[in-house]
Amino acid sequence: MDKLNYIIKACEINDIIFKEIINDFNFKTEKQVADYIKKRFRNFKVKTAYPIIAANNSKTIHHKPRNKRLQRGFLVLDFGCKYKGYCSDMTRTIFLGNPDKYEKMLYNLILSCENKCIKKLRIGMDYCDLDLYARSLLKDYKQYFLHALGHGVSKKIHDLPKISIISDNKVKRNEIITIEPGIYFKKGNKEIGIRIEDTVYIGKKIEILSKSNKNLIKVPL
Repeated sequence: MDKLNYIIKACEINDIIFKEIINDFNFKTEKQVADYIKKRFRNFKVKTAYPIIAANNSKTIHHKPRNKRLQRGFLVLDFGCKYKGYCSDMTRTIFLGNPDKYEKMLYNLILSCENKCIKKLRIGMDYCDLDLYARSLLKDYKQYFLHALGHGVSKKIHDLPKISIISDNKVKRNEIITIEPGIYFKKGNKEIGIRIEDTVYIGKKIEILSKSNKNLIKVPL
């Protein structure tokens, strides 16, 4: 199945680049991180699948990377490439500095939600029910989950099936989708954004194609 193999390859490129970023984090601005990802995509001779997001302390879902100096807090990295015309899509959120107890709780809330939603995937289930399940897991923070739980991935970065509360699609064999819970809000004078996203293949068993570490990674400033 060429589509699956091409998307696997695109996900592997994402994983390599993410590992490089966290292993040698010497970036000063969001834009520097985004520019590095673009450069590495060029090195791999692939194109970006959508505008790269590097969002430090931001409640904007489709945040545009800034030249503003990076500060202590969450950094959302959402990027994907096109290999042989097929897309990868992955988001990881890392922490610059040392997170406190509340920040760790928020991160683990999103991580647990994402993991449980992937485990709950079953052939024939309604995607709208999966989206509602994700929101129930977020409890008091569900009001800050401002987008759909996921979408199909193919030659288009947003393809069928729809994975949202208004979706009429059901889970089918051989679909490739994303699962991407997130929360975005302001607390005091600080904005908080956290999202974790994987590309997932629904075969005889559920396979996560994006392999990058999902535990909370702390990067010294």
